[in-house]
Amino acid sequence: MLPDRQLSRKLSKPTKKRVKVNIFGLKNGKLKKEITELINKIFKKERIKNKELNIIICDDKFIKKLNRKFLKRNYPTDVLAFNFDKDFLGEIYVSKDQALKQAKEDKVKYTCRLKYLILHGLFHLLSYSHWEMESLIIKYL
Repeated sequence: MLPDRQLSRKLSKPTKKRVKVNIFGLKNGKLKKEITELINKIFKKERIKNKELNIIICDDKFIKKLNRKFLKRNYPTDVLAFNFDKDFLGEIYVSKDQALKQAKEDKVKYTCRLKYLILHGLFHLLSYSHWEMESLIIKYL
């Protein structure tokens, strides 16, 4: 079951690009471009073509609802990733509240933490384990 049926119905078919990245809930155009370029770089390296990916930046309240509904955990989390099918890679939900909290705790920039969480979700969609993805995230950030 898709977390957001309305959103996925509005998607277009993948273009001839390596990946079509849709980012929702993020107003910073420069950051959107950086994230899209980063994901395209990863897809090129991984030799993945003709995929579509949604990234949804949301708040703790929304991600808590998803976490409770799909994982039976009644608390907000930082990132959730949902696989779909061969053409539509999936959706990555990132809590901006958790990203900001973690950025403050770790004394890093919010944008850096946000990218980290997006990559964490992406590598889950690509079936990497946690211990594999840490070195990959460091490599790309």
